[in-house]
Amino acid sequence: MSNIRFAGAQLPASDNLDKNVQDIKDAITWAHQNNVDYLLTPEGSLSGYFPGFDTYNGRSVEDLYAAEKQVVEFATKNSVGLCLGTMWCEDDSRFTEGYRKENQIRFYSNIGKFLGSTNKTYVIPEYDQTVISEELNIIDMDYDTQGFYAAGLICNDFWGGPLSSKKSLPVYVTEERNAQVIFHATNGFKGELPNYDKITDAWHEGNLRMMSFVTSVPIITVDSCYKMNGKEYDGKTSSQSGILSNGIWKVKAPRHGIQYFYYDFDINQIINFGFEEHPDQTILDSNPLIKGSIA
Repeated sequence: MSNIRFAGAQLPASDNLDKNVQDIKDAITWAHQNNVDYLLTPEGSLSGYFPGFDTYNGRSVEDLYAAEKQVVEFATKNSVGLCLGTMWCEDDSRFTEGYRKENQIRFYSNIGKFLGSTNKTYVIPEYDQTVISEELNIIDMDYDTQGFYAAGLICNDFWGGPLSSKKSLPVYVTEERNAQVIFHATNGFKGELPNYDKITDAWHEGNLRMMSFVTSVPIITVDSCYKMNGKEYDGKTSSQSGILSNGIWKVKAPRHGIQYFYYDFDINQIINFGFEEHPDQTILDSNPLIKGSIA
């Protein structure tokens, strides 16, 4: 059996670019120490996730590019594959700034090869701004001599479909686009409206488990532990961070602060869709593979 280790880092997607770089580097160091193959970070974890991320507090697009280079080079040095949640700027002369703003997961192999990116499809206009929703990319992931296909879904891409009469993207990417793993980076509203938090918390939990059950592929999901506007927050995250398969939580991270977690899968089962389809077990509340770290 050849195992592959997927991990997530529940991080602050703050409004401070330097802090975000350091937090991601710290997560990469942990990933290296724990022999992680691919590490997922939250939505906007590098850039922050708020309107004006590209010019906030005097920063420039070049600053964002330099920050991305730092974390990718650090991940490469530590032989960690990186699935990086960040806002991004792509050259585009149709826009006044000369670029369009996109909300992405950017994928890199453990030798620093850029494997591709996926854009958020079900966007929040105020936050995601000039994002142009295009056909979802499916990423051909490098792993030793065996590759597998991954989908990157961002926040509402996972739970937005049924609420807006649009297609369910988790089902679409697995059944129609043949994704074998789903990486889900999110950064939800939290702490402003307690009743809203309770309702969405139940929705997120049920949707994650149901989509895991329906698609029968591993799902790695991670939320930010800061507010969406990049400000400090010491409460409960908007969504559970962890790893699921067939409707079962294989690992669940604590719902506050910086947390790291991982889980091993048999790469041959991923490639051949060899998971048990409908196990009797209904839920796993905790797992010794949780690795937590408080900033």
